[in-house]
Amino acid sequence: MKMHIAPIFVLIVIPLVTANLPRTDVTVSGISSGGAMATQLHFAFSKDISGCGVVAGPPYYCGGNGMTTALCMTGPALYVSVSALQLKINSYKSTGSIDNPANIAKDPVYVFSGKYDTVAYPGVVKLNKDLYSRFDANVKTNFDMSAHHGFPTESFGAKCNVLNKENFINNCQFNLAYDMLNHLYGGHLIKPQSDSKVSPAGQMLVFDQNAFMNPPSFLSTTQDASSSMVQWLGRSMALHYPTNWERSTSGFFNLAMPDIAVSLKDKAQARSSSSGFDGEGFVYFPSACANGEKCPIHVALHGCQQGKSYVDDVFAVKAGYLEVAELNNIIVIFPQILRSLVLPTNPMGCWDWWGYSSVFYATRAAPQMAGVKQMIDTVRMINTAFVTAK
Repeated sequence: MKMHIAPIFVLIVIPLVTANLPRTDVTVSGISSGGAMATQLHFAFSKDISGCGVVAGPPYYCGGNGMTTALCMTGPALYVSVSALQLKINSYKSTGSIDNPANIAKDPVYVFSGKYDTVAYPGVVKLNKDLYSRFDANVKTNFDMSAHHGFPTESFGAKCNVLNKENFINNCQFNLAYDMLNHLYGGHLIKPQSDSKVSPAGQMLVFDQNAFMNPPSFLSTTQDASSSMVQWLGRSMALHYPTNWERSTSGFFNLAMPDIAVSLKDKAQARSSSSGFDGEGFVYFPSACANGEKCPIHVALHGCQQGKSYVDDVFAVKAGYLEVAELNNIIVIFPQILRSLVLPTNPMGCWDWWGYSSVFYATRAAPQMAGVKQMIDTVRMINTAFVTAK
């Protein structure tokens, strides 16, 4: 029996401006190791991913190609050959290991590096512009901010020029999440009010990453919110209310699953794996998307020592993504990586940009790459079911 869910409340929704939208419904971004991972996802899955934001991260395959990870983080940039990286991309394309990089032509790409960053050397980060320009991407850069190694926000975090090891988020009186997403989505996004203290009205959830990487077959064949889907969602996801958030009472998820009101550090037992994924990730469905609107998807990747096992939900909630997503109807996925002191070694909980999980870490078949791509596909199937059930 099929179950069709009607929204509880009628919402007044400001639609995403449709002019100059990306060529696909998926964009990615990340900071530090997450920035490197974002470029890997963009090049490997360029058929499906059409925009990339790199915040203080090295260029594609910098950790491989015979170079050390230390060189890619601290320079000097002179020793990093962009031509060699370009050749590697074309080599992977010729073997079918990544999508055709010709797809990237005209794609929006955003590259940020703080002038005071001593963790990810600005000269190396800036090579992202050179590499992407060789594939005719539409690159916007932000290299003039007096910032250290962190994610700049308008009002949250440590001082802009300080290395904030607590969560790597810095108060630079600048909304980087908006500036970046606005470029990735054509330059017409609605900007959140700088003085707003209201929590986003959508639904924040935790999800079982293993379940989303291995979804049941009926998700790909069922086009509406069937009873089987509802049961699967109830087992694989839970509503999550960050500190000081108001509870949202509308939307499909309120009818399908329980909620979490305590810190995930108290609730979840993380599951590590050979691919390095944590047990649970976060996903934000703006109010319109949770009530049946078809929405694009953005993937936001944390940096080293910035996953939930280190900072709980701070990166997901405080970096600024959610406020932009709510106003512009963009679903945001926050996949999570876990630290590991045993093989494969990943002591700081970084995304794999040097080969600790696979020698082919920057290709479609790599475990972390394939895992994040499947999370994207699963979230898209859920949103499609909501649209049909509206």
